[in-house]
Amino acid sequence: MTAADITSERVERICVSFRELFRNLHAIEKPPWVDVDLTMSQLKAIFLVAESGGLSGRVLGEKLGITPSAVTALVDRLVQRGYVRREEDLADRRISWARPTALAQDLFERLHASHRQQLEDTLALLSADELATVDQALVALREASARRLAEQTSATITVT
Repeated sequence: MTAADITSERVERICVSFRELFRNLHAIEKPPWVDVDLTMSQLKAIFLVAESGGLSGRVLGEKLGITPSAVTALVDRLVQRGYVRREEDLADRRISWARPTALAQDLFERLHASHRQQLEDTLALLSADELATVDQALVALREASARRLAEQTSATITVT
């Protein structure tokens, strides 16, 4: 077995572990997003807008993989339901921003708080040594993701 095979097996095991972790967390209690009366596209858009503080229609469309006309319709529905407000860009009036309302921020925080509580309750079952191992592994994973993001951002800037 080659080093690449061993690495591939480890990556697969880690991915399976993450999937099982989240499946178990959701099996403990019903996820709060199940009771939200929104389409998946609407929920995704709310999360993206709330997490970022606001996105232009173009960026929101790119992140969701939808056309500009679909973004307009989606944002219209979210404005009507009170989750998003439109804001003109002060420097370029052709750009419209989707900004989160208090209702969107509340939903975002409520869903994250539920996930956090489930994770905290699970982490509380670990010994001090196990918790230190998880902490160390997640720090390494977070740092790797930051390096990947920096590389991607650098490549995007170079191409543009």
